Amino acid sequence: MRRILLKDARIDMVLAADVHNGQDMLLLKKGVALTEKSLRMLKSWGVEALRVQEADGASADRPDPGKNQDKIEKAMEARFGDTLADPVMAEICRAAAAIVHERNHLS
Repeated sequence: MRRILLKDARIDMVLAADVHNGQDMLLLKKGVALTEKSLRMLKSWGVEALRVQEADGASADRPDPGKNQDKIEKAMEARFGDTLADPVMAEICRAAAAIVHERNHLS
């Protein structure tokens, strides 16, 4: 099971958990295969993320987000490098790295 953003969901992905809206109303049950209609409905209800079943062998192909932390930090330093002496820019760099790291954990 993996958590994905709704924008990354695709037709025929199978839900690994029930999907509820913000008022805890059941929208789709675990085991349902996503359709174009169900994806539109989830978007209209404001669902941002959902849990889907792993395809066979998918977890082996997916990189471990924890191993990418150094790579993320180096990319942020390259982007913000000459401004990191400024505490505000250093904080922006740290926040950007945290966002990228979190996004990697969602996929």
